[in-house]
Amino acid sequence: MSSQVLVEAPGVHRVEAHTPREPGPGEALVAVHAVGICGSDREVYQGNRPEGYVRYPLVPGHEWSGTVTAVGAGVPGSLTGRKVVGEGFRNCQVCDRCHAGETTLCTAGYEETGFTRPGAMAATLTLPARLLHVLPDDADL
Repeated sequence: MSSQVLVEAPGVHRVEAHTPREPGPGEALVAVHAVGICGSDREVYQGNRPEGYVRYPLVPGHEWSGTVTAVGAGVPGSLTGRKVVGEGFRNCQVCDRCHAGETTLCTAGYEETGFTRPGAMAATLTLPARLLHVLPDDADL
């Protein structure tokens, strides 16, 4: 059985069964190999993250590595089987800030893996394939 960590509310968490979400158009499904814990994850758990920058209940985990196991429509099949890491910010790519390369200042609203969207403290992670960075085949995950 695969599992995930769910932070239901500040200070309240549980380990529960995880069901992978098949990738939709433009998405990839990643088998998570490793996930880091940083200060912002601690803020999520303690409830110190600023309002609007976390959405409970939440599967945390924004620093991770893994292997692509499936891709959705519009994503090259050659990505399957590749070792990857991924960006957390889910910018719109069309606003003025995104076009200026200031993607963390996207005006479409804040969305980030592990804070407002499911993170990598789970057996798998489904996210936009455009956020992935392919690692060398001999990379140590």
